Amino acid sequence: MSLIDMHCDTLLKMMNADHRENLMRNPHCVSIPKMRKADVIAQFFACFISMPDMKGKTVGEKYDSGYRYALEMQSLLGEQIRTYAQDLAWASDYGELEQNTAQGKITAIPTVEEGGILNGRMERLEELYRRGFRLITIMWNHENCIGHPNSKDPACMEKGLKPFGREVVERMGELGMITDVSHSSDGTFWDVLEVCKGPVAASHSNCREL
Repeated sequence: MSLIDMHCDTLLKMMNADHRENLMRNPHCVSIPKMRKADVIAQFFACFISMPDMKGKTVGEKYDSGYRYALEMQSLLGEQIRTYAQDLAWASDYGELEQNTAQGKITAIPTVEEGGILNGRMERLEELYRRGFRLITIMWNHENCIGHPNSKDPACMEKGLKPFGREVVERMGELGMITDVSHSSDGTFWDVLEVCKGPVAASHSNCREL
């Protein structure tokens, strides 16, 4: 059975490594040999932004730093695809994924985890799309310009998308980008289902009862 894995943090770990790592050999969960063994046909690589680690004196400056860092991680993925071109390939749509699979290549798809890096600027969403990003986890652990996160606070859990967040989700649907609701509050989740005209997924979530 072939697999499509929608989330891993391998790019971030490679960026933070003390020495240069690659997707052929590394100590992390995802590598080319491991993907081959698992018959992975597509791997979504999260460009995860941990806000406390970003540079900047203000929240806005931190999100700007996070945006630049996400692009650096995407560039690292591009280097790996060029280096291991017989094993990895980009895909901008499902047709290209099928072509890659037919050629025996694993499709590598960059994603964003922490939609706050848009920082209220819709042009950033368009740029991410042009650079091959096809999924955005719109929330992480903090309220951002899009909406509200999962929380133990019932009042926060009732809050949903902000006006800019509604615009983002609508535009993502128009582009065919996947809106990822992992880390979202209940209110944000339901607002996404109301607004989005494209694909919605929860890339790394568990059943609440478990």
